[in-house]
Amino acid sequence: MYGLSIERSKSEKNSIIRGILSTPNFVFHTSNTKCLVDYTNQTNEVIPEEISKFFTQLSAGTSLTLYNAIYSDPNSELTADLSGTYTFKNYYEGIVNLDVGSGQVFSSSLVRYDKTRFEEIPYFVANTIQNQSYVTTIIKNRFGKNSKNSFNNYGIKIGDYVSIGSNETPIKVIDLKIDEDGNEYITLDTLYTVEDRTSLPTKIKVYIPSIDKLSFTPDIAQNKLGSCIEYFNNVVISCTNNHTVDQCKMRASVSKAITIEITPGTFCSTPDTETALQTNVTENLVQVTSALVNAVSNVSNVSGPILKGTNSKNSFYGRPF
Repeated sequence: MYGLSIERSKSEKNSIIRGILSTPNFVFHTSNTKCLVDYTNQTNEVIPEEISKFFTQLSAGTSLTLYNAIYSDPNSELTADLSGTYTFKNYYEGIVNLDVGSGQVFSSSLVRYDKTRFEEIPYFVANTIQNQSYVTTIIKNRFGKNSKNSFNNYGIKIGDYVSIGSNETPIKVIDLKIDEDGNEYITLDTLYTVEDRTSLPTKIKVYIPSIDKLSFTPDIAQNKLGSCIEYFNNVVISCTNNHTVDQCKMRASVSKAITIEITPGTFCSTPDTETALQTNVTENLVQVTSALVNAVSNVSNVSGPILKGTNSKNSFYGRPF
């Protein structure tokens, strides 16, 4: 890639007591021990920026308490009370991934609790947010996301790993963003030497974390791209653009019950409702909700040999850059 510069960013977090007041949808899974909280509908009373500002301050393991979460469906007459304690795991694009603590009273017939059925507005309170100060590496791409010379064109998503230049060690991508000038950024959980490589070619390799054994050999000649959709229990949890067929296969997981579907020539977009849509050439729209499950969040490190198209959990999917 051309147009890259390697920069650093320092983040500081202060200890505060703070809550978030907004009505989301709740999805419980794994025998009600885990929960996904969906804030992606912009009809919430708190704008998405405020929701993001609250949850991005939290560290994994932070205790949360949910209040006013009494649920009542007048049609089915099902009731529940989701109020209680939770443990924060991660947050991505309006979806909060939590472990369930105690105090909840679930309905045995429900997995998804719709935001329109709560008697009051549920709200989370984080009693403590730890002090933190850390430095990360930002890779800035001046060509922006719509260029073939972009991280977006390589199908990179948060949780993937990349290696930069002569450093072959895969580093986790912890953030992706576009600034007001159209520059594309990825944030890496490590420190690189600050360097302006705008006019220099930089080799980028992308790695998809996997805990399953893979038995196929990627076809490096593939060049047709499409949207890669991931499913958990037949529910769409993610849609990522610009994937080859083999690249998308790497995101499936038998052990995590994640299946995939890819259609070359389609793409994912995020309209004003913050709900991802898959669009095909006939302009049919199929709604897919972007969410997180505990698929790759438990991958704490990547070590060992990087093997192309083999059984390594660090397999490089073999797409030419």
